[in-house]
Amino acid sequence: MESTVIVPNAIALETRHLWWNIESPIAKPLFYLLIFAATGVFLYGLFQKLKPIFAAKALKNDDRFDNLWSRINYLLNYAFLQKKIASQRTPGLAHIAVVLGFMTLWIVTNIVGFQDHSSVYFFQGMFYKLVSFAAEIGGLLLFGGILSFTLRRYVFTTKRLDHTQADWMQPLFLFALVITGFLVEGLRIAGTRVEEDFSFIGNALAQVFQFMTEKDLHNTHFTLWWLHAMFTAAFIALLPHSKFIHIFTAPLPIFFRSKRERGQLATPFKLTDMLEAEEKGIEINEEDFNAGVFEYSDFSWKSLLDSEACTACGRCHVVCPAQNTDKPLSPKHLFLDIKKLSQQNNSKSEEETDVYEFISPDVLWSCTSCNACVEECPIFIEHVDTIVDMRRGLLAMNKAPANLQATLKNIRTKTNPWGLAANEREKWLDSLKDEHGLELKVLSRAEESFEYLYWVGSPGAYDSRNIDVSKANSRLFKAAGLDFAILGNEEKSSGDLARRAGDEAMFQEIVIENIEIFKAFGVKKIITQCPHVYNTFKNEYPEFGLIGVEIFHHSEILASLIQESKLVPKNNVSQSITYHDPCYLGRYNRVFDPPRFILESIPGLEIKQVAHEKEKSTCCGGGGAQIWYEMPGSQINSMRFDELNEHKPDKISVACPYCSIMIDSASKTVFQGTHVPEIEDVAITLAASVF
Repeated sequence: MESTVIVPNAIALETRHLWWNIESPIAKPLFYLLIFAATGVFLYGLFQKLKPIFAAKALKNDDRFDNLWSRINYLLNYAFLQKKIASQRTPGLAHIAVVLGFMTLWIVTNIVGFQDHSSVYFFQGMFYKLVSFAAEIGGLLLFGGILSFTLRRYVFTTKRLDHTQADWMQPLFLFALVITGFLVEGLRIAGTRVEEDFSFIGNALAQVFQFMTEKDLHNTHFTLWWLHAMFTAAFIALLPHSKFIHIFTAPLPIFFRSKRERGQLATPFKLTDMLEAEEKGIEINEEDFNAGVFEYSDFSWKSLLDSEACTACGRCHVVCPAQNTDKPLSPKHLFLDIKKLSQQNNSKSEEETDVYEFISPDVLWSCTSCNACVEECPIFIEHVDTIVDMRRGLLAMNKAPANLQATLKNIRTKTNPWGLAANEREKWLDSLKDEHGLELKVLSRAEESFEYLYWVGSPGAYDSRNIDVSKANSRLFKAAGLDFAILGNEEKSSGDLARRAGDEAMFQEIVIENIEIFKAFGVKKIITQCPHVYNTFKNEYPEFGLIGVEIFHHSEILASLIQESKLVPKNNVSQSITYHDPCYLGRYNRVFDPPRFILESIPGLEIKQVAHEKEKSTCCGGGGAQIWYEMPGSQINSMRFDELNEHKPDKISVACPYCSIMIDSASKTVFQGTHVPEIEDVAITLAASVF
């Protein structure tokens, strides 16, 4: 009710009685008892949710409390300012409306509560009007946002949303809170017969209630006031047991996000530490060098936190290439399953659940490690880290696909995934000499000076499609006067495939051996044509001692040589082309421009845009070791081929040997009569224009 408050040496100011029509002596104690009880239930529920996270396995070699200012900055930008959520306009704006509305009403409620316990009366005059106006706007934003969410979920449904978490509770509760709040306000204004200029919704509703008698107004207001209070208490109490918990948990993965490079996996142990301990005669605990998830207790606290924080928004679900080809993996459902597993294993009434009976190994082997899920997640859940950690356990328990195990054996015994003879890595040099009269420096046979080590890679040495890329690069480097050499038969696997498959020990053994080779030959700069090698050399090897060595993808080198006029594309290539961004070059390392610059520099070449490019590029299906085995469902490479072939280009341009193999393979399985473009690396296309 608007009333006159006597303020010393001042004029009467507008305000209202905080407990209008709730005059019973026990009303206020009962209300606060209700709120305190609800808060107690909330705190206990929150503790039960967080307890398994606090008790979970620590992260090794991965400090999540460093760079505090950077972490706070991310928290401000992505938790409070909703920077990533807003990247999708409709749901982003709806979510921002809900957050702003909720926060506004929470602040207004706290102002009223503070006034109720303050000896100084400040809830009056213009301040009172502004707070009332803010409450109207807050309620309106909350109502509009929830209405938008409800329509998207239940009317204009999308693939990424489902109803696995009793999602109807969220809009129902918020609608109840907002609607009863506005109705109580309208009834109060109608009952006091005094309009409040800044409470425009309350005023409008008061007009609707003018037909009611004073007694009916008071009785209805009293009933709805207590109903609103009970909704508020129930909302507080149920927070930890509904998706509302994300109000508290969702900001945590943002704050604790990894500060590692995008393409750098977590390191569960270091063989270098073991070797150093043995050298010093220090006794080691072998358990410190175990890795992987074998049972529930092996999950790290970050994995459990991510599962608890997941809001099931489905952004990861719709971009996952495995999910889009009907494979068992959905990043969203994987983390919801880990959450369910956590609930089961922390229930006293149930025995510990077998992780891999609850979560099928096929789910984990379906991942291509393309990082699209991590890229899309608005709260920075680290899906790939958890998946690889679970793969480590599966591999150790001999639950990996047979083809993958054979491939890993080939790498260990033959240094390449094909299992071909290690001394055949130089075989392609003979055809390079016969066809183009070129001889390359081979470090294993001659101690010559060089500026760049050209890391050919296993595909570049053994796969016919990629041997052509090795030849094109060699010709272009020679023509530009680049001082480079190769390792020849001394070259081995980079270890990337082993690490993503879950064989951490073999990966680190390879890393240690390769770094020793680099040191022995004085390597300072490395060029690689494989983005997977590029990523692991650049982002993962430094942790094991590769310091002061510059890593380049061949597209970066070729683009710089064109800019310096050391390579001049002159021959007209009158063809249309679409370019495929490799995950490990583009999304992981943000190398988007060099391949495009190369193609744009070629006269006559027409580049057609594709829907999914750059950081939104669709995976070719070969990453995460999947090039060596197949999972149920349709093929990812066929899906990507169809996207790249939509404009019927003459060529599909690639910059990765795995992408070349996968997309070329897809082009050979299309229906008869389908337009089939040539699959060609940017280096080969450039060579056709230069020579």
